[in-house]
Amino acid sequence: MEWQEEPVSAMRTVAERYKVTSPIGQGGMGEVWGGKDLRLNRPVAIKLISSADLVSAEDARRRFSREARITARLSHPGVPVVYDFGNDGDLFMVMESLPGDSVGKLKDEYERLPYPWAAFIGAQVCAVLAAAHDAGLIHRDVKPENLVLCPNGLVKVIDFGVATSLGTGEFSTITAAGQIPGSARYMAPELLVGEPASRASDLYTVGCLLYELCTGSRPFQHDDLLREITRSRTEDPPAMDEVPGELEALIRRLLAKTPERRPDSAVTVYRGLRPWIHDLPPLHGWVAGNAATDPVHLYAAAALSGLG
Repeated sequence: MEWQEEPVSAMRTVAERYKVTSPIGQGGMGEVWGGKDLRLNRPVAIKLISSADLVSAEDARRRFSREARITARLSHPGVPVVYDFGNDGDLFMVMESLPGDSVGKLKDEYERLPYPWAAFIGAQVCAVLAAAHDAGLIHRDVKPENLVLCPNGLVKVIDFGVATSLGTGEFSTITAAGQIPGSARYMAPELLVGEPASRASDLYTVGCLLYELCTGSRPFQHDDLLREITRSRTEDPPAMDEVPGELEALIRRLLAKTPERRPDSAVTVYRGLRPWIHDLPPLHGWVAGNAATDPVHLYAAAALSGLG
């Protein structure tokens, strides 16, 4: 995200408590800023939607409020914690500050990741999706730019702005007629023809993610969006060089054209990825060399060993 001059937002305090300090990037709705909670003296991330930029103020408020409630509802280590939400002239959501950067930028730097790293990232995403699916929620926009890799190796799934519900409750979709939610280049074929989002459509995006991390390109990549969408509906993805056959087979099942041919759950995919997570090579400048001794990992390892 490029800034031509120092934005006014960087000089303000939101709700008389959250000091806005520096730009982080553009979210699915609004801008995301680094900031500081003046009351608790801790870093935070602040998502803002300027009232001046709203085409439909009421619709934007509903969408933004919905994203805040969805994110806050998912209590999971792979989802940023929501601390606060409100309206201070502009809509704001205050969240956990995430060290690290997007997996999209990681891919740009490395082009293709060693397959153990792709499996490591994908398995964490599946753990988050398992929690979301258990809560009756579909993310709908899993892609490298919506994942943050922290220095301890943990992956955070962000931007639930286009998430939808499997039911008709408070989190059911509010997408307008004719509007394509999420990112079309990562979208399951059935969604492109108007079928409802499902757990299987989220798993398709995991397949796109894994393919891209392992090969450096999207499975049906093309400069022209419409051509890429057509390829996703009619062609098989190219072979994945230097990827073990069983792992490639799992990724191809995730990319099946029809939902019923994909794995049955995020937990199934997680279990399929676990055996490929070994001998992770260093990611210099991204993951600390002593990440294995990070207190969060020690806690998780102790819990796993205790539960067998």
